[in-house]
Amino acid sequence: MNPLETIPLDITFDDTDLKITWKDGKVCSYNLLSLRKDCPCAECAGGHDTNSVRTTGNITEIKLLRFQKVGRYAIQLFWSDGHSFGYYTYDFLRERCG
Repeated sequence: MNPLETIPLDITFDDTDLKITWKDGKVCSYNLLSLRKDCPCAECAGGHDTNSVRTTGNITEIKLLRFQKVGRYAIQLFWSDGHSFGYYTYDFLRERCG
């Protein structure tokens, strides 16, 4: 993978989507509800057990309040339900874009 593919140039969001423009020029849009339901933290994933069940299945609406960059590898999303534990790595987000 080209290193520029996983470095964001610009990150914005609105009521429904998070949008990332990557340094290689690719623009990706991510549905906020899907991102919240797919939160990568252990709490949302149901723990570290191999039989874990996601705890986010009942979420039907969500708002993104803000985000912050985490070093050079991820963003942390702050949600209207008070959750902010998940770090969404740039690799994870770029892979979801296709």
